[in-house]
Amino acid sequence: MAKSYPRRRNFFGRVVDRVEAVCDVSFSLGHGETLAIVGESGAGKSTVGRLILRLIEPDRGRIVLDGVDLRAMPRRALRLHRRHMQMIFQDPFSSLDPRVEIGRSVEEPMLLHLGLAADERRGRALALLKRVGLDESYARRLPSGLSGGQLQRVAIARALSLNPKIIVCDEPVAALDVSVRAQVLNLMAELQEEFGMSYLFISHDLSIVRAISDRVAVMSKGRVMEIGETEQIFAAPKNDYTNELIRAIPAMAHG
Repeated sequence: MAKSYPRRRNFFGRVVDRVEAVCDVSFSLGHGETLAIVGESGAGKSTVGRLILRLIEPDRGRIVLDGVDLRAMPRRALRLHRRHMQMIFQDPFSSLDPRVEIGRSVEEPMLLHLGLAADERRGRALALLKRVGLDESYARRLPSGLSGGQLQRVAIARALSLNPKIIVCDEPVAALDVSVRAQVLNLMAELQEEFGMSYLFISHDLSIVRAISDRVAVMSKGRVMEIGETEQIFAAPKNDYTNELIRAIPAMAHG
């Protein structure tokens, strides 16, 4: 999978130079597995997540879900498959309509993709909010009345509303306080165990990655430098760049 963007154009507007955001990145994601993608800012981590969901289109490569190449699908068929892939963003407030009540935001994907009746949507939305630790009163509130941790719980409930197979988590706890971060991560682990979905967990925080992931892919400048089991990556990294990342965290360099 690869993606590049124009960096420079000539006088006539023709692209004469491109920057490679993602270059020949390839990996698999197993059922119920958490694969973390780590690297410094600008490594291409978030671009990979958006490519997988086809929020942006790759220049080349395949995106295969259950043996089906999503890039080969016509738009209408792809829309039906989108329910199997959801995303949790770093900033939950920006991913929710500030004018729409929380309950309706959780219901919206069910209306678009499942066509459920209003009563059934409402019931499922309330059940999901309860499952992520928010009682029925939150359904009638606007995003502005919730804390960052509560909003991220709403984003998780919304992502779960379609029973997805894969959730792309793009720095999902980076904006949260440390204590709230632990609560949200524990909730995500419980939900993964309960629902069996896979996480593609994008993060720059290696301490979190070590705690929650089964495997780790290390990226730099759009390329995967190393991929392997989490403990193998941290205990015996094979790549110099990976070693530098780990050594940059004092608590882990000596652990």
